[in-house]
Amino acid sequence: MPKVVDHQQRKSMIAGAACAAIARRGLEAVTLVDVGREADCTTGTITHYFTDKDAVLLAALEHAIETMNRRMERSLQRDPEDAIGFLSEALPLHRSGRAETKVWYCFWSRAMHDPKLGPLQRSMHRRWRKKVDRLLTGMCERGELVLRYSLEDEAEALCAVINGIGLRATLEPRSWSADRQTRMLRDHLGRLAPLTASH
Repeated sequence: MPKVVDHQQRKSMIAGAACAAIARRGLEAVTLVDVGREADCTTGTITHYFTDKDAVLLAALEHAIETMNRRMERSLQRDPEDAIGFLSEALPLHRSGRAETKVWYCFWSRAMHDPKLGPLQRSMHRRWRKKVDRLLTGMCERGELVLRYSLEDEAEALCAVINGIGLRATLEPRSWSADRQTRMLRDHLGRLAPLTASH
């Protein structure tokens, strides 16, 4: 009896392998052979599911973002009021987070010039921004934050801080431990805390 193959699961596995391969070798240097080696399959298997290398790379980006989003959602389910726990899932605090962050940044430079990736990158950022908007709105309603500027500006500033921390931690992992990353994030949110919170 022939083995039943879950095609969606196989595509997801290849996308995850591509994510790991990109994190290790870089977006331009990675090959389908690298992805196949990571996924323990042939390049023929890869091309059965994806039209070309660009399709594999795009799947890797979507895999990285979706994996990160799932961790964020699990964090919210555990504790809807744990802002640091939720936001920290967007930082390279652990092995999988570091790989996803590398992939995300690898695509940034290409998105500046690629007419297909540019809109996709902006769309992904808007989805991330909406999550941050909801988080900040809830914190304000609970009296944990006082926004100095508009919700949009504060959310964008927070996203920029997270992106900056993530980038520095990716480039200099030895100087940016998980503790340092979360401390910097906590300090930024602390600047928005109402003055009465410290008394």
